Amino acid sequence: MVFSGTIVDMEKRRLSRTEGAGLRYAADDRPPGAMSLVIGLQVGILVCVPVVVVTTVVARTAGLDDAYLSWAIFASMVIGGLITVLQAGRVGAFGGGALTVMGASGASIGVAVLALVTGGPPLLGALVVASAICQFFLSAVLSRLRHIITPLISGTLLALVSVTVMPMGFAMLTRVPDDAHPAAAPTVAAVTILIVVGLMLRAPRMVRAWTPVLGMGAGCATAAFFGIVDFGRVADARWVGLPALPSFAPDASFGPGFWILLPGFLFVTFVITVRQVADSVRMQRLSYREPRAIDFRKVQGAVNACGIGTLLAGVAGVLPPWPYTAGISLAAGIGVAARRVGVCIGIVLVALAFVPRIVALILSIPLPVLGAYLTVVFGLTFAQGMKVVFRESVTRQGALVAGLAFWIGVGIQFQAIFPGQLATPTGRMLANGLTAGGLTVLLLTLFLQLTGPRRHRTEMPLRAGSLPELDRFVVDLASRHGWGTRATERLRAASEEALVSLLRQEDDEHAPVAAGRRLRVAAWNARDGAVLEFTAATREGNLENQAMLLGDHPDPTSERDLSLSLLRHHASSVRHREYRNVDILTVEVARRKPDRSPRRS
Repeated sequence: MVFSGTIVDMEKRRLSRTEGAGLRYAADDRPPGAMSLVIGLQVGILVCVPVVVVTTVVARTAGLDDAYLSWAIFASMVIGGLITVLQAGRVGAFGGGALTVMGASGASIGVAVLALVTGGPPLLGALVVASAICQFFLSAVLSRLRHIITPLISGTLLALVSVTVMPMGFAMLTRVPDDAHPAAAPTVAAVTILIVVGLMLRAPRMVRAWTPVLGMGAGCATAAFFGIVDFGRVADARWVGLPALPSFAPDASFGPGFWILLPGFLFVTFVITVRQVADSVRMQRLSYREPRAIDFRKVQGAVNACGIGTLLAGVAGVLPPWPYTAGISLAAGIGVAARRVGVCIGIVLVALAFVPRIVALILSIPLPVLGAYLTVVFGLTFAQGMKVVFRESVTRQGALVAGLAFWIGVGIQFQAIFPGQLATPTGRMLANGLTAGGLTVLLLTLFLQLTGPRRHRTEMPLRAGSLPELDRFVVDLASRHGWGTRATERLRAASEEALVSLLRQEDDEHAPVAAGRRLRVAAWNARDGAVLEFTAATREGNLENQAMLLGDHPDPTSERDLSLSLLRHHASSVRHREYRNVDILTVEVARRKPDRSPRRS
């Protein structure tokens, strides 16, 4: 029997052609020490630019003094570097085991400014600590959020982030000294935007990595021509030093300001978690030469590490971290995904925090340059969010949900919708575009799920003797929805092989199953067939990986290979997700069996 042409085989070949192609150093490889150090220095210097820029935008927009700004930059760089090392090293349940560069979150700019204006760093610290608790909770229940963290929601929330930040960027475009030439602000902004956009569109890949430095450098040169840039701060700064330690602590009084701003911070935390999940999944695909199933235990570890960074940021009263694209760019661009390089980047980022002169150089950047750079970056963020939404061939319902949620967020952010009601204490809880739009997309998505195909559920012991009960369950599902005889038999066969494959996950096929291990099965009728979802306690071995390794020629003497081959034959799709507390095997069976016969040319 030939099983070529199946979904798993096609996915294996697609991944081998794209994600793993051209990889020079995989995650567990050890590049030369000198090479790791050089890459660490280059990426560390590049990453400190957005960290300083984001932190400066928040502090200056909120009107805070230089003492807090110096501390916030120092703390953000140290926290980002430490969490980058933790992500690469993976200590226990913390870390994703991949090259993931962390830094101050641009998604937090809008809500952080509101917190600093309302209650200063103590209120920001309390809200960020609450966000860390929420992030640990999201990591623990990540398996239950698999139907919530969808491209529709994550893309819409990412687009809404740009809505909350863009007004600040626009305001910075015109902020120049009163005695400056009238053409100074528009000229500086135009030069910065043109250089940044031009490099992003046409520069070679290696040059493109230096876009922030080159673009803002050109803007600063233009600003110097108009006399609106002052590098005196750089001359006065020391090469090595520490900022003054802050005297504040997170505000534990939980006053009205805390509860008004908490919903916005929780939505930002959800956005950061979604970004962390997506980046961790992408890095796993880029970090190995051979395609393999995503290990969601590592994804949970990445979210936990981000939560540790958020907790430290809350104690320090600064912005929470989130993943930067530097790790993905290294893996996809030059083929370097080694965790050792991630450790070097983190160490360099921490070391640069103790070099005040570099920080002073970045702080001397005029506001129109920063505003122009933010306009381009968050314009790209909006486009990326929409790309995520429509990447999965979104349906008419999904398009309506995304569009409505986005424009509600825009209307709320610019106070174009019920401004009088938003001025009340209760209304201020929804006066942020990310909060209002995020709540809209979540509620509408939940409505679609609750009113979608009915899900049938059953529970049984995970043992071979449960096969008759499982068979009756799937036959009843098929009869309810009018399946034909052949389609029903294919559904029965797929469910049987899924159960047998779960029982034979261990290398030792005859190992006894743990006593009391239960199996929960959920099934629902889809547009082109049915979906079976098997949930059990976690054990070693990923069936999706084993199916990929099986290839087109299974071992005829192996019962495990035979079960996997039959499962792959009867099912149109097999996905196995391993979390720290649960195994989830999702099997899709089409009503009409696809034609897998070889075509003649």
